[in-house]
Amino acid sequence: MTESSVVSPTAVLELMRISSRLDPWTVRAAATLRLPDLVAEGADTTSELAARSGTDPDALGRLMRHLTLLGLFRTTADGRWELAELGELLRDDHPMKLRSMFDQNDHYVRKVDRSSYGLLEAVRTGGAVWEKLHGRSFWEEMSADPGFGSGFNAQMAGHSARCSPAIARGYDWSTVQHVVDVGGGTGRCLATILGAHPHLRGTLVDLPGPVASAAAVLAEANVLGRCTVAPQSFFDPLPPGGDVYLLANAIHDWNDEDAAKILRRCTDAAGLDGRVLVADRVVTDEADKADQIFISGVDLGMLMLNGGRERSTEEFRKLGATAGLRHTATYVLADYPIMSLVEYVVEG
Repeated sequence: MTESSVVSPTAVLELMRISSRLDPWTVRAAATLRLPDLVAEGADTTSELAARSGTDPDALGRLMRHLTLLGLFRTTADGRWELAELGELLRDDHPMKLRSMFDQNDHYVRKVDRSSYGLLEAVRTGGAVWEKLHGRSFWEEMSADPGFGSGFNAQMAGHSARCSPAIARGYDWSTVQHVVDVGGGTGRCLATILGAHPHLRGTLVDLPGPVASAAAVLAEANVLGRCTVAPQSFFDPLPPGGDVYLLANAIHDWNDEDAAKILRRCTDAAGLDGRVLVADRVVTDEADKADQIFISGVDLGMLMLNGGRERSTEEFRKLGATAGLRHTATYVLADYPIMSLVEYVVEG
């Protein structure tokens, strides 16, 4: 046996840990069964937790043991369950609203999660595999399967709720009068920005399905009077006259060719004095390892689902140049550091 073939037991266990089939599904089971909420409400014994979650007591006890090892729960001296910090994150009323991302009762979440086995084919072919798995593209699924489309819109609204306050604080909006939120979904991000900056006017652009509920979102934020809604595709000519065209969590859904088309629409609508602002994840070796792992995972998900990608600052620079834009700055969102604002100006 050579020295290189001697592997420590610790390395073997680490490899098995990061390649676990079940760890992600145990977390999803906890979220779907609302175990953190039930424990927080006082169901702190396995029998009571099983009764309230509708599960088998023996099987639930084994699941809880594993979730405890993963750090979601802990046991008290008298053997009762209590929440650990990771478990707190999965409570329904936690401000980050992460539980919905793992809830297998949600048709969209369930279908995306169970399509992950397509990653191998995506790596082999270099493109999206959703159509091969389900018979139609990811975007066609939106209109063909209403439950899938509504679930997607809900997930995007949740993401906007998490990152929008950071976008509202992370840019100098005092130099802007009119912001056009391109692909802004139900309008939650735009509502947050307008609410934080009363001098701003806004235009929301997205397909008729997502913007159907935008009026309620904008009204709830008391900004409806300063906003217009344009139900359309961002591949079509955009409403002109904005000072800033914002693309929040949108460009990463598309390959370079389609992303350039979207940016070109922004360039044409913004005119020579306009700016384009992309709020997205930026690939960098300078981020914390945990952030890098998260962003890399999202990147592989984009590849698999719809052929999109996360991009480095240099890749954003080159992409913008193909659409007549000059990259001027990249701002890491201090309050939400997994995302950045990539700023462009229209080339004269």
